[in-house]
Amino acid sequence: MKLHKEEVQEYYILALLDLYDGATISELEESLEFYEDAEMYEACAGIIKAINESKYNTLENIKKIINEEDTKIN
Repeated sequence: MKLHKEEVQEYYILALLDLYDGATISELEESLEFYEDAEMYEACAGIIKAINESKYNTLENIKKIINEEDTKIN
């Protein structure tokens, strides 16, 4: 099975936005369980990437990543 890179990236950015807005890792893990049950593997991959990166990025760095992605889109 091949994951759609763009969709993974969308969920990754959405999860980073959630973290930046104050969501906890536990809340993202709950979302992850929902998407696993729904077999939405692109969503899972994006959320997992955001969770892993949040372990070593500050909120300031997370905001930079979000802004960089926003610049690519616009």
